[in-house]
Amino acid sequence: MASENTTAIRLPVSRVSQPIGDFYVGKMDARKLIDISYTEIRAFLEGTQDKIAGIQRERSEKRITEIKRYVNLEYATFPTSVIISVDADCADVNPYADDDDSILQLTLSPFGKPGEPDHIPLEKIAFIIDGQHRVAGLEGLEPDRNFDVNVSVFVGASEADKAEIFARVNQAQTKVNQSLVVDLASFYEERGPLKFAHEVVLALNKAPKGPLHDKVKRLGKAQPGKGKIQTLAQATVVKPIVAYITRDPEGERNKRYKGIFSSKREPDAWRTFIFQPFYDDENARGVFEILTNYFAAVKAKWPDSWDDAPAGNILNRTTGYAALMRFLRPVYLSACDRGEVLSREACDEIFDRIEISDEELTRDNFLPGSSGISALYRRLMKEAGLS
Repeated sequence: MASENTTAIRLPVSRVSQPIGDFYVGKMDARKLIDISYTEIRAFLEGTQDKIAGIQRERSEKRITEIKRYVNLEYATFPTSVIISVDADCADVNPYADDDDSILQLTLSPFGKPGEPDHIPLEKIAFIIDGQHRVAGLEGLEPDRNFDVNVSVFVGASEADKAEIFARVNQAQTKVNQSLVVDLASFYEERGPLKFAHEVVLALNKAPKGPLHDKVKRLGKAQPGKGKIQTLAQATVVKPIVAYITRDPEGERNKRYKGIFSSKREPDAWRTFIFQPFYDDENARGVFEILTNYFAAVKAKWPDSWDDAPAGNILNRTTGYAALMRFLRPVYLSACDRGEVLSREACDEIFDRIEISDEELTRDNFLPGSSGISALYRRLMKEAGLS
């Protein structure tokens, strides 16, 4: 029974019956959910492995920061439920005529100084089984922003049930293929940096006589019979192009979503973001021409490595491409001013200075990952005289 000094939240809900038991699906204002919810990170107690408590994974502050920013974008959405559990003595279910539709009343007991209800924090009665990062990120909502969250509420779930739900929800999840995420940008109405770069890459991949013709694995998968030719995942190709437009692609997309096309840039920003002037001017053709000229020079320098993709060679795979795209910026700055198209002749002149042989472009010399990318980049810079 609620005391005289209690507050209640009333939620219209629908009952869902599954083998583990019944739970209730409804919606809650994000700020209210933040007020009443809490998590328990699974960790050692008293510094010993003999005692462990909690079920949640450790918080990722990086992910929370990203979500705090995301929830204030114009197209922000969390369509999947945050899953919470409340004790049975905090919940009353009052069914409508149809038992599957009900009112779930959550009873909250304030604590603190009597007589000051406006300043008394509410008890944390809702244990977050799944969704702790989303809830933490929602703390970053701007004051005037409304955001409802759909919630799945288990009443009186045991510790075993909480652990089962958390484990199954997260174990069953498969990380989304990033090339699929990139390809879905085709459906965006607004032409943000990701869609802009995606369109450039599609054009490069389709250009019959271009150096990147048929090199890109769309959706991250090679077409049947083209496994040797298609060596670069779509996301791998798109990512550095976006990085040459902005360090904040979601923010730029959000501007376009709101119909804002003008951007205030620092005068020398283009020296870091060499494709930013082309993006601002909706000039995808310019970026296409730069990359065509640049990689045509790469192909001319190492035709066997670029076209035939011999086993163990890294040039037209992730390591080589990432290093070459990093090298593109100093090459561009050595030959171009803001918004100019890098010529094939300027690229050839740079690559003519480089003495790296096809035989050197192997995994043994340039290990997969950031160390190999950096090693190849440094070698290119040194031999080109740009370091």
